[in-house]
Amino acid sequence: MSDPMVSITDLWVTLGELLIFEKFEMQVQQGEVLGLVGESGRGKTTLMRIVAGLEKNYQGRVSTAFQRLAYVFQDVRLLPWLNAAENVALPLMADLGHAKALDRAHEYLRQMKLERVASHTPAQLSGGMAQRVGIARALAYRPDMLLLDEPFSALDENLRHHLLPLVKRAIRREKTTAIYISHNPLDMNAMADRIIQI
Repeated sequence: MSDPMVSITDLWVTLGELLIFEKFEMQVQQGEVLGLVGESGRGKTTLMRIVAGLEKNYQGRVSTAFQRLAYVFQDVRLLPWLNAAENVALPLMADLGHAKALDRAHEYLRQMKLERVASHTPAQLSGGMAQRVGIARALAYRPDMLLLDEPFSALDENLRHHLLPLVKRAIRREKTTAIYISHNPLDMNAMADRIIQI
C-alpha cells in the first residue's frame, strides 16, 4: 500500500482561548476524495490551510506527499485585470508557455460551460461564474492534491447538479487526491469517497 498523501497526527490548534483541535489525527490516501463536515467554527478551513502550508500556528505532525497543490477558496480570488481565460492560464504559463496555457484554459472553461465568457473580466462575471472560473483554474493546473472549500456554495441548485459530476470525473481522470468541505449533504455524498466529522 502506498504512503498516504496527507498524514496528520497529534494535532493541537488553539485560536485565542478556544481549543479547536486536540490530539486530532487524519490520513488522506492517494486518489481519495475526503469530505470534511462539521459545524461552522469547528476548524474545517483551518485544517485545510494547515494541509496547504498556509497556517503554521499548530502543534503536532503534518506530513504531505503531494507535488502540485491547487486550492479553491470560499471567496473567489481572480485577478481583476485579467480575463477569465487568462486567470485560468496564469498558473500554467511557466510550465506550458503562453499559447498552450491558454489552450488548456479554454478547454477547462468549456468543461465549466464558460466558453462564452472566456474574454470577460471578473467584474463582468456573476458570482457563480467567477466561482466556476476558480474551479476551472484549479482543475487545469492538474494538481495531485486539490483542496475544495465549499466550491459550489455560490451556485444555484441546477448548476451544482450539473457541475458536481464534471468535477468528480476530472478528479477521477487525473487520479487527484482531494479534500472537500461542504455544508450540503447531497453534494458531500455525491463527491466524497469518505466523510469525517470534525
